Amino acid sequence: MTIIARNEEANLPACLAPVADVFDEIILIDTGSIDRTREVARSLGAQVFDVPWIDDFAAARNAALERSTGDVIFWLDADDRVDHENRGRLRSLLDGLSDVGAAFVMGCLSESVNGTESAVLADRIRLFPNRPEVRWEYRVHEQILPSLHRAGIPVRRADVTIRHTGYTDPQTRRLKAERNARLLMAELRDRPGDPIVLFNLARAALDRKDTQAGVKYLTEALNVLTPGDPFARALHVYLATAYQLLGEWDAALEACEAGLAAAPDDGELLFREAVVRYQLGDKVGAGDRWRRILELGCPERPTCVTPEIYGHLTRRNLAMLAEERGSHLEAFRLWSEVLAECPSDSQAISSKARLTRKFLRSLPARVMDGFMRRAGFRSRSAAVRADDEG
Repeated sequence: MTIIARNEEANLPACLAPVADVFDEIILIDTGSIDRTREVARSLGAQVFDVPWIDDFAAARNAALERSTGDVIFWLDADDRVDHENRGRLRSLLDGLSDVGAAFVMGCLSESVNGTESAVLADRIRLFPNRPEVRWEYRVHEQILPSLHRAGIPVRRADVTIRHTGYTDPQTRRLKAERNARLLMAELRDRPGDPIVLFNLARAALDRKDTQAGVKYLTEALNVLTPGDPFARALHVYLATAYQLLGEWDAALEACEAGLAAAPDDGELLFREAVVRYQLGDKVGAGDRWRRILELGCPERPTCVTPEIYGHLTRRNLAMLAEERGSHLEAFRLWSEVLAECPSDSQAISSKARLTRKFLRSLPARVMDGFMRRAGFRSRSAAVRADDEG
């Protein structure tokens, strides 16, 4: 196992302790710590090597590869976490490896910032053969996949999810964003027109609310991709989102349709297209797309997607749409399904209560009287008042 770290004494125990006995060796590259990172790492069984930081994450990760002796490499960051269930899955995967010539994708679940954003599940290649020709590339948002492709190494999926906690603190997130933007601009000077660099620059621009710059970088990236490149899917998702932020709804719809032409069952693109169609007044089309997402269901391994798209986020939108057209029973059912997933959802609670009040008030007096007797109420107003208080 490899890890690069600087000033991570507080994070290392939670990162390394759960997996320390899973691997034959742990190689930690320290890039200039001034705290007890080295001592803590050694106490957890890691071999520690000092490597100067040269503004290049790939270089630091490759320094770890050069010092590793195992047949396969697994990597973590200090702010990654492997829970008990996924530790067992990881061990089973390693114990059952009969072919060390393949790489394995695992889920990376990035937690929200102070609970204000949805968690994001993305794919990361976490396990790969230890070969001289397999090396990391790019200064930041570093990639191992290009070298795997050149070496002809297949990539498979593993049922393991790593939890990433590095963006839960807003201050830490801001500092990382500033550092990443600086490294990305240096990378662009070395790799002009590289679609991966342009994509990451676009993400950084959108994160700092510079939406016009995000559109510029995304458009440039799409222009240099070869037809059919699967990377275009993510570019179209981000481009549609950027146009939506700018209020350019026709352009957003065009971006969605271009992406869906190549990936017609992509949940992110369908969700984004539904939002755009709703804003353009096509509520029927919006509903059709949201229902399609629920029909498809969450893929076995979604790629860089908010998993809630396949559940309560889409059901919430369909519930509001149902209320707008007066389909109160359908709306009630959908809000109930939202609450089944998210019992504390305040919007679902209030909406379901509002629909219940509307239903009670619409009942004929005779039916209402029977309901009151069965429920133990003395009057119609008492039943409605009890519902209001509930």
